[in-house]
Amino acid sequence: MMTTMGHPDPVQCGDAAVELLTADGQEVASAKALDLGCGTGMVGEELAKRSITDITGVDSSQGMLDVSEKKGCYTELMKLFLGSPSTYPEELHGKFDIVTAAAILAEGHLTDGNIFEEFLLSLKKGGFVIFTTREEYLTKYGYGDVIESLIQAGKFKKVKETKF
Repeated sequence: MMTTMGHPDPVQCGDAAVELLTADGQEVASAKALDLGCGTGMVGEELAKRSITDITGVDSSQGMLDVSEKKGCYTELMKLFLGSPSTYPEELHGKFDIVTAAAILAEGHLTDGNIFEEFLLSLKKGGFVIFTTREEYLTKYGYGDVIESLIQAGKFKKVKETKF
């Protein structure tokens, strides 16, 4: 349904991953990616099309993970409810060059901003978080304030913002 409606988020995530890795001098094909809220694997497919093949997918729905698995683009899939940094699995800490999150910062999803701590827990030093959300949610759910506080604390640096 999302593809039929022209949902651009997965393509945007794939393009941004290649752009950021390349600009940073990293080899795209050797990047390790984490797709948080992977759903049916649309972002994983886009990353794989761009030669990123070491992709871990995480979702809270086993049904969504089952669909993702059939696409064959993930090296690992994990059922996990996001939004609790204190119980975030150790095996996901400090492991990834890229963390993607398409359409999980949305109405009724992860609205307390804790997901940003999980983004940071997942990244290798110098890694990139690529997420999509509606501009209105930056204010409505305080995502913009969370991002600003992480920037002020020196934990986060905004490299690029794209509106589409």
